[in-house]
Amino acid sequence: MLRFENKTYSNILESLLERVPQKLSKIEGTLIQNALVPAAYEIEKNYISADVILKETFTDTASREYLVKRAEERAIYPHRATAAIWKGHFVPSDLDVPIGTRFNAGKLNLFITAKRSDGYEFTCESVGSQGNICYGSITPIQYLQGFQSGELTELIIPGNDEEETEAFRERYLTILRKPSTSGNVYDYYNWAMSCKGVGVTKVFPLAYGPGTVKVVIADEDKKEATPALLNTVKDYIEEMRPIGATVTVASAQELPVNVMARIKLKDGVNLGTAQASFREAFDVFLKDNAFDINYVGYARVGNILLGTAGVEDYIGLTINGFDHNIELTDEQIAVIGTVTLEVMG
Repeated sequence: MLRFENKTYSNILESLLERVPQKLSKIEGTLIQNALVPAAYEIEKNYISADVILKETFTDTASREYLVKRAEERAIYPHRATAAIWKGHFVPSDLDVPIGTRFNAGKLNLFITAKRSDGYEFTCESVGSQGNICYGSITPIQYLQGFQSGELTELIIPGNDEEETEAFRERYLTILRKPSTSGNVYDYYNWAMSCKGVGVTKVFPLAYGPGTVKVVIADEDKKEATPALLNTVKDYIEEMRPIGATVTVASAQELPVNVMARIKLKDGVNLGTAQASFREAFDVFLKDNAFDINYVGYARVGNILLGTAGVEDYIGLTINGFDHNIELTDEQIAVIGTVTLEVMG
């Protein structure tokens, strides 16, 4: 790619002055130098604009605005934020509450969207994952005759945040690099990944014999998929798949990874801080590599531990009670379990 870092005002002005015949005076303050100064400034601005255009042209360097415009050419769009949907009930149980009635649950508000045989369906007014933690009691925003108490009992459909720029970039690049044709493996992969809420996908062609395909997914947090998400993916693939294919959509199986070790801390470092830092780094590693690794490496965990701020050394490292790699099956994803670090005696 062309680069314009050296096309600065001073370099441009120097280059322009070099083209002036030596017999003419071009020192600072002369007519020639004064005439070239504004031109150098304008040329520098053009190079700055050209550099921006170059960066915005390519998918791997474009800002979100222009990345979205590039993807729109292929009818691919970032996933929008969605609202959490809950199931709940009231006391008395026979209380008749109109659709649209609003309730408060802590810092968030919800409204009734449907009546069910086992209660009511509530939709969070605020979109995103923040609506997934509304468990517990609710109170009506306006007076509701006969109301004694209400409670949210089950998260039916989790709310999802708007797709982050880098996640969208990766999904779009995957579509470009894994072209879909006639129901091939990439087709099923891209169909699943295009569904809001899916974070990672693995496709098993001929899973149960000729004409069968198994699609295993995890959610955006690289955890087991909910039944609602499985149904969403299943329904979408059924709309898109070729006639004759039998498709099974299943959730990834979580394998909790528990880590124990004794560590030597650097001076002034708190054990709790070091443990929290390691947990965060290890969690990021597991999520970034969901379905990309077939084992959790003992040495890798040790490297992450040594790379944790404040940790100088360690002994007695175990993963799920063992001092070796932890194997994963084809449909398993490793998720962080307990982290227990102790200071060396």
